[in-house]
Amino acid sequence: MKHTLRTAVVATAVLCAALVATAPAYAGAAPAHAAAPSARPLDAVKPLDAAKLAVTRRIDLRLATLKRLAATLGDAKQVNAAHRGTLNGLVGDQTAGLTALRAKVGAEATTAAVKSDAQDMVDDYRVFILTGPKVRLTAAIDTEEAVLDRLHDRGVDDAKLQAIRAGLAGKVDTLLAIAPGPDGDAIRAQVKTVREAARTARAQLKALA
Repeated sequence: MKHTLRTAVVATAVLCAALVATAPAYAGAAPAHAAAPSARPLDAVKPLDAAKLAVTRRIDLRLATLKRLAATLGDAKQVNAAHRGTLNGLVGDQTAGLTALRAKVGAEATTAAVKSDAQDMVDDYRVFILTGPKVRLTAAIDTEEAVLDRLHDRGVDDAKLQAIRAGLAGKVDTLLAIAPGPDGDAIRAQVKTVREAARTARAQLKALA
């Protein structure tokens, strides 16, 4: 049984490590592997068209990220039903909102309007520094909670399990309640607290192996 417990805990720790570590900690910049939707050089078009093209590319990168997050959520089998529903709704709403914003950018008549749209794209969605961590950290924490339940059923010291569970208590709800907005530093600080709780739990689970 000890070998079985060790295998289960280590496998879960690897999964949670991957989910926690891949949460981006930056705003505005796109993942390095994301491909731009168009290779048209910006200096070959008029300023308004160049501005539209630049913002459209950035929106498309966010839409591509949301598509990957939906796939990540679909693959994360341990996410509980309530959290899954909230996250599916978030990804769906952001996809619809950014798609509408993309069309709005295409219809703008001034560069000032496009600049305003670009700010809305960042402040109203926060795909990279908030939506991504919401999906990945929720998956990691719900997986850790599921492992705690299994270890309890297998007779592992309840006091140790309860100590780990206490460190995770309410963290997903706190994470899902964080709203996007203009203060990126404040968002990162709130997410960091949840990420550190997930990492601590991962280390504690590994120590039980």
